[in-house]
Amino acid sequence: MRWNRWWLPLLTLALVCAPLAAQETTPVRYDNYKLVRVAIERAGQIDQMRALGAQLMSEGEGLGPVDYLIPPESMPALQKLQVPYRVLNDNIQATIDAERESMARSGDVSPLDPDWFADYKTLEQVNDKLHQFAADRPDLATVFEVGRSFEDRPIYGIRISGPGAGKPAIMFNGCHHAREWISVMVPMWIADKLVYEYDSDARIHAVVDQIEFFIIPVVNVDGFVYSQVQRMWRKNRRPGYSCMGVDLNRNYAAGWGTPGGSSDNPCAETYHGTAPFSEPETVAMRDFTLAHPQIVATQSYHSYGQLIMSPYGYTTALPPEHEFFTELNKGQHDAILAVHGVTYEYGPTCTTIYRVSGGDVDWYYIERGIFSFSIELRDTGTYHFLLPPDQIIPTCEENLAAALYLAEWFTTPVRFAFPDGLPTRLTPDTPENVTVKVIAGGETLDTASPRLHSRVGSSGAFTESMLIPLGGNVYQATLPPAPCGRTLEYYFSAATTAGVTGVSPQDAPDTTYDASAAPIAIVLDEPLSTNPGWTTQGQWAWGAPAGLAGDPRAGYTDGEVYGYNLNGAYTNNMPEYHLTTGPLDCTGLTDTRLSFWRWLGVEKSPWDHAYVRVSNDGSTWTDVWKNPDTTLIDTAWEYQELDISGVADNQATVYLRWTMGTTDSADVFCGWNIDDVLVRGFDPDGCPPVLGDLNCDGALNVFDIDPFVLALVDAAAYAAAFPTCDHMLADANGDGQVNVFDIDPFVILLTSGD
Repeated sequence: MRWNRWWLPLLTLALVCAPLAAQETTPVRYDNYKLVRVAIERAGQIDQMRALGAQLMSEGEGLGPVDYLIPPESMPALQKLQVPYRVLNDNIQATIDAERESMARSGDVSPLDPDWFADYKTLEQVNDKLHQFAADRPDLATVFEVGRSFEDRPIYGIRISGPGAGKPAIMFNGCHHAREWISVMVPMWIADKLVYEYDSDARIHAVVDQIEFFIIPVVNVDGFVYSQVQRMWRKNRRPGYSCMGVDLNRNYAAGWGTPGGSSDNPCAETYHGTAPFSEPETVAMRDFTLAHPQIVATQSYHSYGQLIMSPYGYTTALPPEHEFFTELNKGQHDAILAVHGVTYEYGPTCTTIYRVSGGDVDWYYIERGIFSFSIELRDTGTYHFLLPPDQIIPTCEENLAAALYLAEWFTTPVRFAFPDGLPTRLTPDTPENVTVKVIAGGETLDTASPRLHSRVGSSGAFTESMLIPLGGNVYQATLPPAPCGRTLEYYFSAATTAGVTGVSPQDAPDTTYDASAAPIAIVLDEPLSTNPGWTTQGQWAWGAPAGLAGDPRAGYTDGEVYGYNLNGAYTNNMPEYHLTTGPLDCTGLTDTRLSFWRWLGVEKSPWDHAYVRVSNDGSTWTDVWKNPDTTLIDTAWEYQELDISGVADNQATVYLRWTMGTTDSADVFCGWNIDDVLVRGFDPDGCPPVLGDLNCDGALNVFDIDPFVLALVDAAAYAAAFPTCDHMLADANGDGQVNVFDIDPFVILLTSGD
């Protein structure tokens, strides 16, 4: 007898999935599970962590710090691995219990209750509040359905906009990953403020009138519901033969399946699914975006890490518009920092956190040309996904500031970026060139219109000068010279062919960019032509390199350098060995910089390591450079300039250190060679006195008239009133005396301007 076995796979699937489905009503406990941060140094260590039953808690896995949830019975095995780790939470279940108790005390809060954001909310409560927005302000808010989930739940969003049509749109979304509850509250807070403060807040009123907002607080609705009983659940709820769920933020088409950025293992937390857009939730997000071509920007909220990220995630390559992404990343960073003083680092996803293959940010940008971002919300690991309720509102407040900055940037007709940054310090009496990129937002740029507006001081008219086109949308501006001790205020403008003008900063000239002119002070100028006697360890030495194992045959200037093993390569399995300078006095200096010439060969991090470090006490060291995750082999001398101002500014005992190591047991390279070391900074107090500046404020103006008269008639009284000033600054005719013959020359100085 032959059996018809077509139903066997279905029966197997049903038997496997039945117990998984039954878990939905049974809270999963994590008693004595520890959250640990592991320093992954080799790819094989990731497999070792998985073999321990470790649950991934970070956004992805890669070389560097990765957070895992470790069962108590696996801790002895973790210790035997001899992998560096740190315990962040000794018993995660205690934190989960405290969170559940807090939610139980809050109860079923009305959508109109001002305490709605005092605690986390269920999907039902979120949806009720979305509908309340629309009920309260039907002129501004409309609820829409993005699509439906695998378990056939609706994915709701809210459209918010003032009167008028044809506006650019921005989409905010949260909860691609179920356990990231704070990522639901932030977009809900943004919606709440846009709706309920439209009539009372002029800034919100302006952006709601100019931007169409689409806010989707919960993308992964099934996973979010399930996370109420399995708090650490990440993926959606698609059944599998052995494991449930797909990581929705690895299921978009851009870079899908790129090695290192997702997993093809259905049991992995970063499982990318069977194909791009295999999941109904990502299909819904894709189709909604395609149906709304007016979307110019997206922001996806995640937790945790305090990071602002932009394309790309699947590759280390930079996008064509990376200067504008950098400008927007920094603007959001600054907006967040200004609210509660909390720092969110920023940069491209792949180099800021981990490789992310199949993420939504890349798809929006690559396929639709949308400026797309992802923010990892609070915190940096102390509470991880279980952020305490008392941090909900502060997190929401700081991210509302970033959201408004982003929205306002897209209301401007012309947009500016500065690929090399903008100077805050100028060499006195010396012009400085600045590179500017200019694009028009939805319009055509008048390519002859970009201008620089500048003035010395904080009053008077701005002088206008044209920007020099360098090709494409790149221009050169030349900041005019400013006298020592004075501040140059400046801003940029450009117009569309329709005659609409935009400026940078956005509210210029009320706000401007500033750069102060101050002399440069040289703290260290060491050509290494003789041995300076710095402290060495291991095979660090001063002398002539032998040109072996990839080393140079001579220094950049002269023959000598400081190098690690001047006769060849560094060794395997070595600890850190340092080259350390003596103390350097940077008192009174700002914007301190270290520059040197480098010839370095080192295997990629984290296998082998090379660092540049700075200290202001000789014991606590800050990394200002470290080798990247690609092998570095210099074949010529390379100039290096590093900003050490955060450690060195106005410090009396600054030490520099070059470190070689640690290294692994495999390949070796030539290591460090350095030459021509220079430390310099700006000295705001180093300007020579200005003739006629009798109040010694660095400027000659009407405020010097009374002090001049005092110096003229009573030198002793002047000395008492201005003890740090020299009354000979009143010698306007330069004859070595202060008398009535200085009056007319002083008036000429005063009225001649800068």
